Amino acid sequence: MMDIQEIRDGVSSLFVMLNKETFVLFRIEFLVVLLTLLFLAMFIMDIFRHLIRNTIMKTIFSILDGVSDSIVLYLLGAMQTAKFTNQLFPVWALVLVSFRYNVDFISGYGVDDRHGRRFMEWRNVVKLLGSAFLNLSRGSRFALPLWSLWAVHIVRSWYRFCEHGLALRSIWHGNSSEVVAEHMRVGRHISNWKPEDCKPENNMEGYKYLIHGETYQRIKLKKPQYVLFIDTQNYHQAEHGFSSLVTLDNIWGCRRHLLNPNNNKGNDQKDLCLAFALSRLLRCRLEDVTLEQDIFRINRKLVKTKILEEENTDRAFRVMELQLSFVNDYFNTRYPMVFWHGFPSLFLNLLLSMVTFFVVCWLAVDIRKVYMPPKNDRARVVHGFNVDMIITWVFMFFMLFKEIWEMVSYLVSDWTRLLLVCSYARWKEERTRNRCMEGTISSFFRSRITSKQWHGLIDQYVFLESYDDRPRFSNLMHKITTGMVPKKDDGVTLRSAINVPECVKPAILKKLCASLEQLSSPNIVHDQEQSHFLPKVVTSLSGDDGDRRKRYSWACYDLPTCSHVILVWHIATSLCEMKLAQDHDVDLSKHGFLRSLLSYFKSCFSSKPYLVDVDEKRKENKKVNEKLTGKLQEMYITANSLSRYCAYLLVSKPDLIPDSFYVPYMVLQETVTCARDDILKNCDSLLSRYAKLMEEAEKAIQDADSVMEKEDVVRLGAKLGKELIDQENEEECWEILSGVWADLLVHIAPTWNAQAHKECLESGGEFVTYIWALLWHCGIEKSKLWPVEDLYDIVVVRGMQNNGNTCYFNAVLQSLLALDKLRARMLGPDAPTGKLGQELQKLFKKTSNINGTGGVLMPEKLFLNICSRNSDFRPGVMEDSNNMLGSLLNGLKTEEDTMVESLFHSKVVKHVSSKECEHTSFTIEDLDLSLAIPPKKSASIEDCLDLYATGLIEDWHCIDCSAASAAGNTSLNQDTTIDGQPEQSNNKTYKNEESSHPADRQTRTTYRNNGKLPVIDGNANQMEQNHKKQKDEKKICRAAIVQYRITKAAPILTIHLKRFNYVHSDRPYELQERVNFEDTLDITKFIDPGHLRDDEYKYRLVAVIVHSGPTLCEGHNFAYVRASQIGCQQQASHDDPTWFC
Repeated sequence: MMDIQEIRDGVSSLFVMLNKETFVLFRIEFLVVLLTLLFLAMFIMDIFRHLIRNTIMKTIFSILDGVSDSIVLYLLGAMQTAKFTNQLFPVWALVLVSFRYNVDFISGYGVDDRHGRRFMEWRNVVKLLGSAFLNLSRGSRFALPLWSLWAVHIVRSWYRFCEHGLALRSIWHGNSSEVVAEHMRVGRHISNWKPEDCKPENNMEGYKYLIHGETYQRIKLKKPQYVLFIDTQNYHQAEHGFSSLVTLDNIWGCRRHLLNPNNNKGNDQKDLCLAFALSRLLRCRLEDVTLEQDIFRINRKLVKTKILEEENTDRAFRVMELQLSFVNDYFNTRYPMVFWHGFPSLFLNLLLSMVTFFVVCWLAVDIRKVYMPPKNDRARVVHGFNVDMIITWVFMFFMLFKEIWEMVSYLVSDWTRLLLVCSYARWKEERTRNRCMEGTISSFFRSRITSKQWHGLIDQYVFLESYDDRPRFSNLMHKITTGMVPKKDDGVTLRSAINVPECVKPAILKKLCASLEQLSSPNIVHDQEQSHFLPKVVTSLSGDDGDRRKRYSWACYDLPTCSHVILVWHIATSLCEMKLAQDHDVDLSKHGFLRSLLSYFKSCFSSKPYLVDVDEKRKENKKVNEKLTGKLQEMYITANSLSRYCAYLLVSKPDLIPDSFYVPYMVLQETVTCARDDILKNCDSLLSRYAKLMEEAEKAIQDADSVMEKEDVVRLGAKLGKELIDQENEEECWEILSGVWADLLVHIAPTWNAQAHKECLESGGEFVTYIWALLWHCGIEKSKLWPVEDLYDIVVVRGMQNNGNTCYFNAVLQSLLALDKLRARMLGPDAPTGKLGQELQKLFKKTSNINGTGGVLMPEKLFLNICSRNSDFRPGVMEDSNNMLGSLLNGLKTEEDTMVESLFHSKVVKHVSSKECEHTSFTIEDLDLSLAIPPKKSASIEDCLDLYATGLIEDWHCIDCSAASAAGNTSLNQDTTIDGQPEQSNNKTYKNEESSHPADRQTRTTYRNNGKLPVIDGNANQMEQNHKKQKDEKKICRAAIVQYRITKAAPILTIHLKRFNYVHSDRPYELQERVNFEDTLDITKFIDPGHLRDDEYKYRLVAVIVHSGPTLCEGHNFAYVRASQIGCQQQASHDDPTWFC
């Protein structure tokens, strides 16, 4: 029996690390056992890690991952520096390293591996080298099996590291998205598949979605497009009914017994393959690979036919769960590395595990034969049992269990099942039934470590219960731990998560079917752009009851953001729940301390998620007035669970809802502050909160316009709740609420932020992600329920097809598409309705497509429309981009005069004063900023404007002084045209007094066919039409000063710089002067003093068109544009300009 001193020394050795041999050994044994048990637990739980949602458990895993390497290295050092000899130290060291190596054997990292965790394999090699040094220095008696085990681990670490590179380069994994996109390309010269042949109702006929086998095919470039083409022509295999390439139609059309269309027992196998095929398409979205629009059209048919309309809710959600499970495996687990080459790579991993298993057995046998503990060693023997041997035998058992568990995890995974089905389906028919193969596949589908691909939970948030919470303790811990504990905002305490109620899934599928049915209407089917957006319709409010729609539609259509809509309906739902609870004798008043404590303990051991108890097991014990009828109970559960889940998304996952950036946080905090400090101040029970909100609702109804204008969420929610309570009976109220919440979740799901959904998969995913993925497969990118400003606030730069010398036209379009004010008008209710305006509107919609599925723009129809209006432009002939801009705006003005006038039309006053006779002239003209460039080494736009604003006319025709031709000359500053080319007239040349540059002596005109900015109002030839040829009459010319001052500055300012000199009209040459473009341009000093207002006359540079070539009809035009994103890569900061060329 140990005395007090020995106990004290034992405790001290853990902390002070005394050098006594007894306690050093005890410390090493204790830490080795503790750490190995922790590693074993983490190893076993690794396959379930994506199902763990508890924050504390996830934090523990993260901490252990972070400190485990340091502890292992410490123990290796402690064993090495121990002054006594223990033959089992090398064994323990190798066991520790082995378990550390396998702690995250599945969840270690995915193919994406953004954090570089694959390099941890080299850390494992370092620890293995440490154990090797320990083995060498200790001179182990069982060196051969120990070194063999060490070598196996070195090989496994090396292979793991190489596996990632192999998977990354694999066609089935790392290059899958690019191959799928090319395989699914539609074209006249491509024969991989034809959209018109796709018939999902006929066993997926025509659906050539890749599943497996492309690794074994020849992938070549096919002419004339030179696109990737999978060569499947193997005549020897085809003759025997064998195909190494497995596509979706192969699986569903297979005539073998297990997959026969008439055999429903094969549905699980078919669903698994369908989920994997869809997951490969979804990965294209998550990896920013563009798919053609035809894919979404046939996908929509598939989703409607095989997922939504079969009225099998469990099967539909099982397919969606499997799909996201495969996606999660690819990005966050090592499964793709294990299966990078299908069965061969799986067998290689299993072989390494089996070799390890047998080497461990060999080592155990050697230890049993060779190891002899020292005699009379009290440190190792307790009550006749050798502690070291017990620890070692337990470790050996753990090692064997570890290898078996790893092999079983691989074998019963969905990836193995998928490969088995593909192997079975490669033979289209069979003469004799292979019962062995069928039995193997069926047994693998029945054998599972876990049947859940998703945790199946949805979090809950109740605003009226949490708005007054102040997480002082959490925030104190946040400061103490310097940020390790996350900071919490006021009023965001969540309720416990609940399982997705069974009544919710069919309600969601019903709304999805209704939404897709609306998109199938003839008007939308023929408008491809409209088919990418959910219609602005809440089906629950659009039935035959017109009054119902009118009463409540404001809460869906008239609120400014998605966050407002969620909170208003959430508060209204909570009020209706409180009313229902009171009607069923639920006490909502504040309880005393003891009763509150009792209620707290009851809630800890009860599954009551709502105010009204809906637990089926307790129904018999309830009073009659506490019971809810079956239909009412389903609607009550659906409305409450979805209301609280959508509120949770707003509070904790704002990136998953359509509102952008900071909007959800701002709306929530304003609402929390309003409720806590104003409306619900001092309301300490649900009953008092209900009474107060009903009182505020009465006032809000009387002053509805003011409340709506102030966007007071709490009062609007109270108003909506009171209207529902007063104007609907119990069942009608909950029918509306359950329907609206199902509608809202469907409209919330489609968002541009695919990255947020991808990150959520790592922790098991969110319920809304399943709906988002399903809608994306249907090509739905956004919902029109949310405001237009939210739909089109991000400008996407996309390439344009050059149809032969149309670069000048493409450059103009790219510049116009970058104008946010023009975008708002083109996508607003007053957009042009003519042919030209509609074609341009389509381009604006495509470049507002923040879901990233549009691809290259094809503006050919718009170009041909302009060519038909203006004979100056012809296909295949290069022209001036400035002339194209003028022609395009003139065409738009003929269709919608107001839009072009309000956005582009500026006015200028021209003041000419003679230096000799003091006569003056004032005229109002359209602003035409066709500017000469000063002869400076580096001029600015402001320098060009200075040159424009004030100049000298050498020979100004003074009408007052010309008695001979007083009535004949009314037009000033005109060009004359010779053989179709502008010629400079000496008496019409402007110049700055300090400048002698040839470009400064060019004539100011309102339209020039060689590079001049056109007049915006469409009257580009007005001056020339009114021009009268000069007569041989005596005219008096004077020297005069001309000044231009802007009287009306349009929202959009266009400037043309004269880059060509036309002194010799037959041989114009390009000027070489450089011009600096600042980010902003202030034109205040050029505004006429009589028209100055308080507004700032500052413009932000949006686009620059540059011509490169010897003449305007030769070379190339390209545009630099400022935009929010290019493709799917969003700009990180809106403060700094991002430019794309």
